Amino acid sequence: MEDKDIFEKEPQWEQSGEIRKIQKTIRRRNWKNVFISVVLAAALLAVSVFGIIPWAESLYWNPEETSYRDATDLEITLDAYTELFNPGYSTLWVTDRSTGFASYELEIQFRSKANGEILSVGGSLERNDLRMDEMHLFPDGKNYPIHKPDRNDMPPPPSETEALREKLSSLPEYVRLEATVSFQELLSMEELVRFMTAAAMDPVTNNMDITWVAVDGGVARCGMSFWGGSSYPLLDLEYRCFSGPAAMNQESLEHHFKSLVLYCADQIEKGRGIPPYGNEGVYTDILEYVEKNGVMTYGVVVTATPQALLALMDSEQVYEIRLVDGWIDIGCPDDIFPLSE
Repeated sequence: MEDKDIFEKEPQWEQSGEIRKIQKTIRRRNWKNVFISVVLAAALLAVSVFGIIPWAESLYWNPEETSYRDATDLEITLDAYTELFNPGYSTLWVTDRSTGFASYELEIQFRSKANGEILSVGGSLERNDLRMDEMHLFPDGKNYPIHKPDRNDMPPPPSETEALREKLSSLPEYVRLEATVSFQELLSMEELVRFMTAAAMDPVTNNMDITWVAVDGGVARCGMSFWGGSSYPLLDLEYRCFSGPAAMNQESLEHHFKSLVLYCADQIEKGRGIPPYGNEGVYTDILEYVEKNGVMTYGVVVTATPQALLALMDSEQVYEIRLVDGWIDIGCPDDIFPLSE
């Protein structure tokens, strides 16, 4: 019986052949699966690189986005921000280098509103978080002290006033000074224009330039630039040619300031803005305050000769004058030499 079972079984070589066929089929199927997996992985990678990742990055602030004419959105936002909160500098341009997903290394060029000096500041933009090496993004009035009127104000100490008068009297005419001028009381834009018109008509003060106007924003120290020949690449933020008292009026100044604040507030809503003091609600608070109280100024930043500042000290509208900087100015913008302390 056992011998019969042995003869009824299939030969061993036939079983081995069937097994090899099965193994070959499995290997083919495995290679096919591997090939399909590789193709799918490559397709997913391509979709991610050329589709999903760019789409995801588009949700964040790209420093190269350009919505208006010749400047990038970041440059316009920085320019509006520094005009509002930085009395001394304006933004020129921004260069960037990608360092990863929605991350960029920045170099920001600022220019002094007083003498044109260029300042380069490093920074970074990482998923809408804008950071800088120096504190130019943050409101800081320490270097530009402008006194805001108060009902309990006392006159400046006579000793300080006399010391300033002596210092100004000792300086030659070719010296140009940057200074803050605080007013005795809040002035409307109409009153500011009258103040500027009177200064322009006076032969002693007609070479004085206002570079920044401090505006009473209630909760925040803010203001606007005040010099001709420059304009934003954005219709609502154009300077309207503030080239002299004859070209200025109350409506254009008020419109310009409100446009600055409104533009910055709009960028916050889009996730592309810069919150002053780390508070995104500051712009709305400023707008509400000036709508209720009007656009009023309590002081200005000026560049002028020592003789012009001496004349301003005798103005009934001026509370005090503080010197910020000075340089030798011989008439050419390239020939500016800082004064030693």
